[in-house]
Amino acid sequence: MAKASKSTTISLFWIVGLVAFISLMLGGTIFFLQLANISGGILNTLQSICHIFLIVCAAIAGFIWLTNVRWNKTVKVVFMVLFIIFAVLALVGVVKAF
Repeated sequence: MAKASKSTTISLFWIVGLVAFISLMLGGTIFFLQLANISGGILNTLQSICHIFLIVCAAIAGFIWLTNVRWNKTVKVVFMVLFIIFAVLALVGVVKAF
């Protein structure tokens, strides 16, 4: 696998960070609105979308971290399998609540 250039990695993390930041801001705002007993269909939909974006951002960052970590190959494969399992479980949990 070809190694990504430094500028590609920085721009990818910048985009992922921006999406995560916006999702966290929107998710936090929705949480505060729910504390004020303001809830409804569109807020629940937005909250689920925020959770999906955060899971995708975490999956991208985690995958990049796992591909760049210098571990024993067996340990790396075990962590990759666990990473995939829990990423899928997180997405299924959000989609099921959606």
